[in-house]
Amino acid sequence: SVVFTKASRKKLSRFPVTVENDCTEVSPNQQLQVTVKTIPDYCNISWTTTYLTPECNSEDLRMNVPGCITGRLSYVENPEKKELEIHVSDMLEGHDYHLRLCHKDFICLGTGAKTLMHKEKSNESAILQYSRPLPCLCIEGWSAVMDAPRVQVCPFKDRLEELWFKITFDSAEEALTWKPACPISAVAGLCEKREDGNCMDLPDSLQNVSRERVRVLLNNKRNKLWCHHHKEQKKM
Repeated sequence: SVVFTKASRKKLSRFPVTVENDCTEVSPNQQLQVTVKTIPDYCNISWTTTYLTPECNSEDLRMNVPGCITGRLSYVENPEKKELEIHVSDMLEGHDYHLRLCHKDFICLGTGAKTLMHKEKSNESAILQYSRPLPCLCIEGWSAVMDAPRVQVCPFKDRLEELWFKITFDSAEEALTWKPACPISAVAGLCEKREDGNCMDLPDSLQNVSRERVRVLLNNKRNKLWCHHHKEQKKM
């Protein structure tokens, strides 16, 4: 509360008054209701408003507010061993730190590769192994505290060619089957390879691709499966 003396009330009469309060403890993304009224009450006069505190989106909050600190992730790839050497900096002081690999979708689904970096060894790196460098494979890190915000880095987000590895051929039915390993917006279909090396699209074979398995029947042995990505392709 703010108290005005009797002398100051006379000076401030009929003038607007600005009241500042910069010591209220809040959490990120918290909704507050602020009410200003007089004591004693004068004719039920009061002023009420709501305020939503910022989320942890800004760099300044992520660096200085304990409830927003996520740490910074950097990595070195070892493609021969299929390993990622991960370094964490600017983590929440005095706490352990979780690291894992996950496939990014609506949520990030863990691959099983995970580790806990102990606060006493925060300067050391961690090594996590992966099976394929998929564009939706991400490193996720967060402090070992309840409801800690998380940070993600996706090292292979531009490696779209890796999505083709799940194509299979059914020789009995002469059909190609493809199930994308990552969520993607695309069109898949057949093309007929010509003598000049160009592949002509077969419009009747086109199918939209998102998450479900795509199955395309081959009409002749010269057909090949191709994929064209829409501009609105989901970002990894």
